[in-house]
Amino acid sequence: MMIVRGIHKISDALDKIAEAVIVIMLGAMVIITGAQIVCRVFFTALAWSQEATRYLLIWSTLFGAGCVYKHSGHISISVLQDVLPGKAKDILQIVVHVLCMILFGLVVFYGIQYFGRQGSQLSAAMRLPMRYVYICIPIGCGLMFFHALDAVICCVMHLVGKEEA
Repeated sequence: MMIVRGIHKISDALDKIAEAVIVIMLGAMVIITGAQIVCRVFFTALAWSQEATRYLLIWSTLFGAGCVYKHSGHISISVLQDVLPGKAKDILQIVVHVLCMILFGLVVFYGIQYFGRQGSQLSAAMRLPMRYVYICIPIGCGLMFFHALDAVICCVMHLVGKEEA
């Protein structure tokens, strides 16, 4: 039972950290875009601003996807789930979360491989190693994997609690 609570607390902590990082990244995007507008009007345009905001958007999107998964906010088709009785509905939720875990695990696996292949490729304007951009794929999907694991455990505990009652 302690392991279950520990996983849930870690999932909650990762969610809070991701939320804070997203807010910082979105704030940085606003500042960079504002600076780009000012510089374009009064000085010379910043060569790196579009690239920086693009990469911040990519990172915030993958972190945001994890936060949305944690709070069950993704769009879903629940027609089948809505017509099933209690235990079957819980089992279907577990199956869906396990399938998501498999997908997230595969994306983490291949994302790490892709990250490793980036080697010396640099971004055009900022000369940033592209591996720092692509590492967001396994990190973001790793967050979603952990949240899916937490959801599976919560669903199983809920199902077991129903059986005991």
